[in-house]
Amino acid sequence: GNIAKDHLTRYTVWESSGSSGEPAVFVQDARAMHVYDALEALRRPVLRPLQRWLDPWGLTDRMAFVGATGGHFASTVSVERLRQLQPGLSHRLRGMSFLQPMEALRAELEAFQPTVLATYPSAAVMLAEEHRAGRLRVDLREIWTGGETLSPAQRTFVRESFACPVSQSYGASEFLSLAFECRLGALHLNSDWAILEPVDAQGRAVPDGQAGCTTLLTNLANHVQPLIRYDLGDRVTFLPTPCTCGSHLPVITVSGRDDDTLQLAGGRGRACVQVVPLAVSTVLEDAGLFDFQLVQQGPRELLLTTSMQGSRGQHVLDAAREKLQAFFGELGARD
Repeated sequence: GNIAKDHLTRYTVWESSGSSGEPAVFVQDARAMHVYDALEALRRPVLRPLQRWLDPWGLTDRMAFVGATGGHFASTVSVERLRQLQPGLSHRLRGMSFLQPMEALRAELEAFQPTVLATYPSAAVMLAEEHRAGRLRVDLREIWTGGETLSPAQRTFVRESFACPVSQSYGASEFLSLAFECRLGALHLNSDWAILEPVDAQGRAVPDGQAGCTTLLTNLANHVQPLIRYDLGDRVTFLPTPCTCGSHLPVITVSGRDDDTLQLAGGRGRACVQVVPLAVSTVLEDAGLFDFQLVQQGPRELLLTTSMQGSRGQHVLDAAREKLQAFFGELGARD
């Protein structure tokens, strides 16, 4: 109930599982949020130029965000914050949980009939499969993805399935709006507000054109909670040549989250139940398990491990297993 509400009347707060698996809380004041808002408004690509000219404020669009809507995550806080800042537009902006069964998610999307979908690449692919199969009837005009790696094959599949443009952005809980695609599809870093340093395993800078083992972030907008050379965990590469679009902002490629979607045996006559990786992470983190590895060994077999030791580790594993089994059961995967 407090998602996106101001903390101590003047701070915006959200949480993350952290790049190292440790939970983190990030606090920003109005100045930092104004920077994020401006970057979103001015540097996000215009996918439908004619529509923007006819409807510059997007008054005819209906946007659905599909993600983890029950926690204080940056994406969910951003959606709810926008609904609170623009009450007149709130009925055209809705968050929908990807933790619910696909049948319920399809029904919610069809009832709302969004024109714009914002979600993670794995969820976009899953919804594209539903649309191709004729089980999801929506008429999308554009799709925004982020939070995971979007492969060229995934982009093509989603774009062709929904017959609309797809745009990928790069952001993090530590800096909400790191990079956006230009009209040519290149990812441009907002280097006037964020510093990214790809480094090798010893923390030494790597040259342009080479991916680091990890990337260090310095946030120039947030002075309340300074983040200086913060280890993001993503592998970022700076391209050595400028983009032909004319932008002076550097071009980067990013290798971030790229976990597989689980394919589980279904019950009640269902052949297969798909579970996107971020949904699994959300459920496990709710159980208090942040440091884990989950390996699918068969259609009904998963191996969950953690580096936690002793009775506390076993207790957390047992709780996580129960939550996972209940979650998969709600989705239609049994045993």
